[in-house]
Amino acid sequence: MTGGGESMSMAGVEIQNGPEANPGEAELLLRALLDNLPVAVCRYDREGIFRFHDGKGLEVAGVQPGAHLGKSVYELYASSPTAVEAIQNAIAGKGSHTITEAHGITWETWFIPVRHGGEPGAVTITMDATTARQRELELRNKLELIEKQQRVIRDLSTPIIEVWDKVLTLPMVGVVDSLRIAEVMDNLLDAIVSKDARFAILDLTGVDAVDTRTAGYLIEMIQAIRLLGA
Repeated sequence: MTGGGESMSMAGVEIQNGPEANPGEAELLLRALLDNLPVAVCRYDREGIFRFHDGKGLEVAGVQPGAHLGKSVYELYASSPTAVEAIQNAIAGKGSHTITEAHGITWETWFIPVRHGGEPGAVTITMDATTARQRELELRNKLELIEKQQRVIRDLSTPIIEVWDKVLTLPMVGVVDSLRIAEVMDNLLDAIVSKDARFAILDLTGVDAVDTRTAGYLIEMIQAIRLLGA
């Protein structure tokens, strides 16, 4: 990655200097990114040797910028075969994107094929995505909790009660939609089988409204109950 212009090709990025290139401007922008964002940018030649190694993100990993220059990425990352393979693929012209966990930090990395002076190589852009990952997990956990709470509410609103021996009743309250009726069908059929019920009473007096699709599900449920002998 240099200060020249960029053109995309099937192999990735061709690093070149064009008539519109402004090396000083590009270098200024690159330096601002590397010094202020939690990213690490590396470039490797066709042999996997570090030719560029910089970025504020290296501080998080406890590595000084430029510390790997002239070293082989295959030797340094020998214990990380997934990373080595991704870099090899990038040098061969196949880019990729990974998210990995290491030392309590979430790293998001783009492996980008490049050509420099006609020679194939690769660039990696790695970002400390720990905060974003934590927020994603927190949001996912909250959504799972909400879903569990909704299931509990649905279960409470559609209790299956054994009123007599081999007689079940299912009082339903509120709005009955296709999702709810599908769950009710599964639960009721399981209860009929487990309790060897002979009769199942569907109490719809507390239902606000039943649409055409839901009515169809109710008919299917009644037919399924009859097939079980209830």
